[in-house]
Amino acid sequence: MPDKTLTVLVLGAIALSAAHDLDHLLRDDLSLVWAFAAVFLTVKYALIGAALHFYFRGKIGAAFWAVIGCLGAAALWFAHLSPGAEQRPPDIYAMYRSPAAGLIASGLVYAMMLSLVVLTLYGGWRAFRGAARKAR
Repeated sequence: MPDKTLTVLVLGAIALSAAHDLDHLLRDDLSLVWAFAAVFLTVKYALIGAALHFYFRGKIGAAFWAVIGCLGAAALWFAHLSPGAEQRPPDIYAMYRSPAAGLIASGLVYAMMLSLVVLTLYGGWRAFRGAARKAR
């Protein structure tokens, strides 16, 4: 049976990722590479669907989600939070006419990073805790 807290963290990270992808689409940020973006997003959500399927069937567990959270946080860091990132949250904020919309869009980046870090930490803790129990 899947861990309820882990399930909520996974679904929360997926929801924030989808909202961030929608933000990119609303800003027409992908206009030059629509074909690539369509393929990328299709593959991304197909893999997420497959991972959820295997998770709910008990084939993958907390360690998998910890690794996914860590990789997602690293990708988000390089894409939006690192010093050399092209679209840092202040840049995203400035792309909107409405301050509220800019705040929501830039806040999504921080919320998604927080969700991925918490997913990584909780998933890692659950994986190590489970491994320690099996070793006894």
